[in-house]
Amino acid sequence: MSQPNIVLKLKNDAEAVYAFPNKKKEFFITLFNASQSYLPQARVRITGPPQIRLLIKSEWYGGVPSGRVKTRLFTILPKEEGIFQLTASLSTKTGPAINLPIEVRVGNVALTQKTSLPTSKPPLSAGTSKVNCPFCHELIDIDASFCPQCGSNVQEKKEAQQEITTKTKFCVKCGTELPSDAKFCAKCGTKLS
Repeated sequence: MSQPNIVLKLKNDAEAVYAFPNKKKEFFITLFNASQSYLPQARVRITGPPQIRLLIKSEWYGGVPSGRVKTRLFTILPKEEGIFQLTASLSTKTGPAINLPIEVRVGNVALTQKTSLPTSKPPLSAGTSKVNCPFCHELIDIDASFCPQCGSNVQEKKEAQQEITTKTKFCVKCGTELPSDAKFCAKCGTKLS
């Protein structure tokens, strides 16, 4: 999103943030000052649903000179599969707030779940289920064994992910992957249920 002088977007014009449940995900938000004047103190805050834990949810961009770009890192920890909406809100001392909607796709979600978000792609025909390839994130048939875009073995990845899920668990506080029989987190010491 942008106002005439300020552009706020995901780095590399990404359309969404792709993540896996209980795995930390980092992404960058870029601020471009297209005005003719210096932009003093800019701050971006992220808000989202309870299914997404915001680990780094606020960043200062400091002053941004005219024609310059600044990028900041944000970190989330998705708790479950699905398509979720985050909102990045930019506030400055000199102008109105700018909101940037950020789509977060967690896990191997079917596109049919995406009912509440606007889309520019044509709707799927009845009976056709599509999911994102876990390697290249292109849409593929839900029952495909190989991705037609990148050629990766999707079935093998699904089986490996299911095996990992049954043999491990994750710390609810820091997201560290732990053996399924762990009672405490080895990194932060949190008691696991």
